[in-house]
Amino acid sequence: MAKQTGTIKLKGTIGDINYYRSKNGGYLARAAGGGFQKGSKHKESMVRTMENASEFGRCSKTKKVFRIALAPFLCVRKDGELHGRMMQLFTKLKDLDSVNRRGERRVGRGLETPKGKQLVRDFAFTPSCSITEVLACSLSYDLDFRTLSVTNFDIKNVGFPAGATHIALTLGLLHFDFDTLDYRLKSSAPLYMDKEYSATSFEMSTELPDVAGIAVAVLGVKFYQKVESTYYLFKSANAVGVEVLVVGG
Repeated sequence: MAKQTGTIKLKGTIGDINYYRSKNGGYLARAAGGGFQKGSKHKESMVRTMENASEFGRCSKTKKVFRIALAPFLCVRKDGELHGRMMQLFTKLKDLDSVNRRGERRVGRGLETPKGKQLVRDFAFTPSCSITEVLACSLSYDLDFRTLSVTNFDIKNVGFPAGATHIALTLGLLHFDFDTLDYRLKSSAPLYMDKEYSATSFEMSTELPDVAGIAVAVLGVKFYQKVESTYYLFKSANAVGVEVLVVGG
């Protein structure tokens, strides 16, 4: 680092040298290329960078709380790729916000759009255990009555992992406020079925969460091996699944 001693005070960059005034009032010189010049943060490129950083941070926080809200369905097994895939989803939802200006766009506004709802419905939380494929039946969820109707069900069509003796279904209804990040999740009692289960149709329902917000109904599936009176949970990728049934708000 060099110090200017002449009477001409330089400021800015000339060639490969950056001239600037230090905090104590002296004039210094250094190799160009590092740090910000005064006012550089107000340049268009820096404004865009700060806007993106603000939105990314907000998406990350929202994603974290949303994942915690669904923990009873997702915490059984570790998935190192879920964080990245959910961040991609929440970023796409944020991009659908046409109400707020860039830098202030929010996941909740994007989720209020038809395309946003469809993105969440189509998102594969557990790609190795697709409930639609595992159950091979018809699923119809009524958001007004918080009831899932299962028809055309045949236990013989269920893809049991090797060694599993039972499958358990759990219905969940999440109310999530994307502005305050407050939430409530209500879940049904698990419905256990063995390989001799004979019903071809049944219903499941939950209580109403006592928090306002966007409603997300999910169905969870877990496979078990029953030994005497104890159920042992399988934690492999193809034995734990969750799927979004309906998104309303």
